[in-house]
Amino acid sequence: MPAALRELMLQWGYPKDEYTDHSNWTPQMYVREARRMKGEYIMTQANCEAKEVVSDGVGMAAYTMDSHNCQRIVVNGMVKNEGDVQIGGFGPYPISYRSLIPKSTECKNLVVPVCLSATHIAYGSIRMEPVFMVLSQSAAVATVMALNAKSSVQEIDVKQLQQTLVTNPLANNSTPELLVDNDDTAHVTLTGSWVRESKGGYGPSLFTDDGKSGAVKSVQFTPSIIKEGNYKVYAYFPKLANGASQTSVTLFDGKTKKEWIVKEADVRVEGQTSGEWVLLGSYILPAGKRSYVEISNRNADGVVAADAVLFIPDF
Repeated sequence: MPAALRELMLQWGYPKDEYTDHSNWTPQMYVREARRMKGEYIMTQANCEAKEVVSDGVGMAAYTMDSHNCQRIVVNGMVKNEGDVQIGGFGPYPISYRSLIPKSTECKNLVVPVCLSATHIAYGSIRMEPVFMVLSQSAAVATVMALNAKSSVQEIDVKQLQQTLVTNPLANNSTPELLVDNDDTAHVTLTGSWVRESKGGYGPSLFTDDGKSGAVKSVQFTPSIIKEGNYKVYAYFPKLANGASQTSVTLFDGKTKKEWIVKEADVRVEGQTSGEWVLLGSYILPAGKRSYVEISNRNADGVVAADAVLFIPDF
């Protein structure tokens, strides 16, 4: 390193208020990955890249498969990272419940949400703290189910576990928020021909239209409202190359329609995301499938995206 840079860095030191009993240096080494269980199912790169998709998912992961460099070496006068792996470009994927439990022949009362069954490269994607938080909640619910049924963790009803996580995600019996993604065929209706894109949006995919055909097209997101009440409604808008300067949106609350324009300037992308949730307002929505949000290419001067709509209870 140049002398000027070394001298600049030497002006800094360790935080004076941290680890005061160890000369301001942490006494514990950060270890990302150590021993992992070899359970009923092992998550692999094929799962991360959606070449294999499990049906017993109890949490989602969505991060690049990475493994940090083993060392830094100097090659021809340049500093190089040796052993670095970065493989991304895939969407969110489910994590199998079977990867959280041991083989039944070895143990029947253990659930492991952190040191789960995964290969080294798959663990490099799964190992994010928010994923561990989700899997820990799933593990806790599964444990309660096994205790109540006086059964092994391998014998619980995984479909019931998945349903519980969906209907009671906060574990306090409150009305859950509702997400309608473009891939939800039971709650999404397409008018016209839209292109399904696998990158750049919320979740595994999004629908786009280049606005060049002249035909009016729309995507209607219809939630199954469990309880009537006031809901804040958000739509996810990704930042796209050649994106339209405005998008036509219609919301029907079961009685009346409200139409407005979402401008490209309204989508302020912050953080490591490809887009943002835009608040469409707060509405009293009836129970059932009587309300909807419709995104259209009407009067578009560029690419229009229809991706996902979120309904958050405000009662």
